[in-house]
Amino acid sequence: MTCPNCGNEVPEGTYCVVCGIRFSEGGGAGAKRGYSAAPNQSVLRPAPLTTLFPQLPPAEMTNFYAALAVGTIVMVVLALFGLFPLAIVAAAVLVPLITVVYVYDIDVYEDEPIRVIGLTMLAGAIAGAIVGVLGRVWVPSGTISLIDQGSSAGLIRSIVLPTIALLLALVGPALLLRYERFNDVLDGVTFGVAAAVCCAGAQLLVQAGPLFSAGLRPGGDVLDWIVRLLSAGIATPLLFAGAIGAAGGVLWLRYRAPVRDRHILGPLGNPIVAVVLAAVVLVLGAAALEYLNQWLSLVAMIVLDVIALITLRAIIHLGLMQEAAERAIGPDVTCPNCGQQTPHHTFCSNCGYSFAALPKTGAGSSEMRRT
Repeated sequence: MTCPNCGNEVPEGTYCVVCGIRFSEGGGAGAKRGYSAAPNQSVLRPAPLTTLFPQLPPAEMTNFYAALAVGTIVMVVLALFGLFPLAIVAAAVLVPLITVVYVYDIDVYEDEPIRVIGLTMLAGAIAGAIVGVLGRVWVPSGTISLIDQGSSAGLIRSIVLPTIALLLALVGPALLLRYERFNDVLDGVTFGVAAAVCCAGAQLLVQAGPLFSAGLRPGGDVLDWIVRLLSAGIATPLLFAGAIGAAGGVLWLRYRAPVRDRHILGPLGNPIVAVVLAAVVLVLGAAALEYLNQWLSLVAMIVLDVIALITLRAIIHLGLMQEAAERAIGPDVTCPNCGQQTPHHTFCSNCGYSFAALPKTGAGSSEMRRT
């Protein structure tokens, strides 16, 4: 049959194996389809794990959400006991640790072991440490909004430091851009997210350094601390990941995608525009933490997280769609998402799952079996 959306001759099924459109919705260029990395979800759904970890198998999703929940509970319990410095450590390592587990568990780049992402995360951590040190040098007191707000150095904390963090966090991914084997938009997103969460965590630890000299129980309102810890440990790394991951995806879209697709986002696909927009998002987040009270700043951060995650999700979706390059449709394989037989191309004909969301090497050789 001829797909009404992409015009290719494809096998009959629920979804087109080339462009992923759902035939039952009538096809056509304006037809709706689910998020390529999780077909049961909308592209506009800001789900953190399927956005930050698009190669995470559905069977593992519950475990990772449980890990995020347990880490959050540990952070809150430490705060309830007044152990605020330990709570900051938990907040700083929570999302980066889950990212490390994801990289190790999924083995995203099988023939490069953990070296590729490991070095990217290390570069992000170094970037965050540098920003943390700059913050402590330029703003000797109250260098973290957990300690002080609204000081005369607010412009440094809300504009200068986030901008520097963005630029430094992109250094690691940008160095990998020159390697031709990392030629997918999803590569840029993966590198950007890995560097971003480590940058946020390292910056928090370094800037909170003065707090550790006050002992394990430095004092303060517990509820205020819990709200600030939620902002610092979850909302901020999500914002960093969304903004920096999107910028990384645009870099790969412009310099690694097929020429015909490099301008598909129009002005938003320009790397300079993407970096500027990412900087604006990070600055708005830092300004919210700096000038709003704890509750309002948390609400503002959640709103910004939603915007950043949806933007990143759209770029991932676009990148996975681009994996449907012109190539022959192969023999039947077992889809790792639904377990049904499907012609081997880019999308499963039964559930719409994108095979490009499998580990980089082997195209999911451990998961997809030819019949």
